[in-house]
Amino acid sequence: MNGEVLADRYRLLTLLGRGGAGEVWQAEDTILARQVAVKLLRRLEGDPMDAVNRFQAEAQAAARLMHPNVVATYDVGAAGDHVFLVMELVPGPDLAQLMRTSGLPTAGLVKDIAAQGARALDAAHEAGIVHRDVKPGNLLLAPDGTLKMTDFGIAKSVGAETTGLGVLLGTASYVSPEQVRGEPATAASDWYSFGCVLHELLTGTPPFTGPTVDVVMRQHLDTPPPPIVRSDVPEELTNLVTHLLAKNPADRPASAAAVTALLTPANQTQVLTYTAPAAAEVLGVGKWEEESDEPPHHTHRAQTGSTFPFAKVGVAAAVVVAGLVAVLLLRAGVSNDPPAQAGGTPSAPVEKVTAAPKTTAQPTPRPTPKPTPTKTTPTKKPKPKETPQNPQAALVQQMRTLAAQVRATQQGSRSKAPRDAAHELDQAAQALDHGDTQSAAQHFYAARQRLFEAQQRHRWQPTPQIVALFQTVGQSLPRPDHNNE
Repeated sequence: MNGEVLADRYRLLTLLGRGGAGEVWQAEDTILARQVAVKLLRRLEGDPMDAVNRFQAEAQAAARLMHPNVVATYDVGAAGDHVFLVMELVPGPDLAQLMRTSGLPTAGLVKDIAAQGARALDAAHEAGIVHRDVKPGNLLLAPDGTLKMTDFGIAKSVGAETTGLGVLLGTASYVSPEQVRGEPATAASDWYSFGCVLHELLTGTPPFTGPTVDVVMRQHLDTPPPPIVRSDVPEELTNLVTHLLAKNPADRPASAAAVTALLTPANQTQVLTYTAPAAAEVLGVGKWEEESDEPPHHTHRAQTGSTFPFAKVGVAAAVVVAGLVAVLLLRAGVSNDPPAQAGGTPSAPVEKVTAAPKTTAQPTPRPTPKPTPTKTTPTKKPKPKETPQNPQAALVQQMRTLAAQVRATQQGSRSKAPRDAAHELDQAAQALDHGDTQSAAQHFYAARQRLFEAQQRHRWQPTPQIVALFQTVGQSLPRPDHNNE
């Protein structure tokens, strides 16, 4: 069949693959002079009407979808006893071929595939189409990293089930529990199948396998999916797969926006809330958060609308909290001093205020000058005590306040990080009190690292006051990479 021309227009060049009732060929559109993919329905024994109808349904379903993550459909026609579908040619492999030739993809690539595949399903479902056969072989990866969903051969319009009773369409390893029970496939069924695909990309096998189709079907109904144990897989990606594989359709994500929300690290909202004037920081440390795995294609309008308003509210809240903490710390710094110490600076107006009562209290004993110097010296002796106004002393007090607040979070934490971090902060305050800034900085950043790691594992969460204090104190201490300068 190589070289054959269909409908006087499409010259078949190379057989790309066979599947189901069709062959896929690389072909040339002789009119538009471009390379295309042609899906050709193979000759079938007996009455081929069922396969032909399904093939035409694929053409109608695919033609309604115009999306960057869906393979475009250009034409459909018949030539002799062949029915063919002309589609966009994607030069990259499908995900099944990718795993066979290159092994398991990286966690970052799987995260990107999850985001792009979610947008493809969103587009199909918004067009009223349920794919019903989402699997690695129907997801193509272009050389530029774009994911393309294809093969809507068993797709149906929502609410228009075309299969007969007892006929289950789809591939056993990726079929949803409700389809196993004989219920109609819905958009939620596609999300479940997509979860099976992601599980296979991360582990090398679908979540459920067995010696027979019946065994696999029963596992879809009542067996929890096996855990994903790869150390390089972030928790949010594992969490997404778990939600997609929920047995109850109502518990699965139902949109690309929901998938994006699950893929967003738990601390990312907090990163946005405290970083308006400077680099992104969790607990005031910027360099740990620069390694974001956010896929470059996350531009879906639902994502932007769902996260940005919360970031604005968080920034405003952070400013208010930081202001309140600063006021409280300033009050704490001067509340224990006698009134005369508040003006213990070389300012002329303050000297006049403190000296005025003493000159008025001594008009009578003026002829005896000796008592005057002896009485004034003791009263002015406390004047050199300026520690509360010393910036370093205020920083020590802030550090101790921070240690107390971190220690208070130990009760609700599943980690010993708050206790250890509070101890580090106590040591930092002690070192700073003795003038050892470098040692104080080492203990301070060690405390922050412990808390950051606990936060990344979702075993501890800071309060806004703690974040504000970490940011305030961190601005006065050298960074770890400057310790040796």
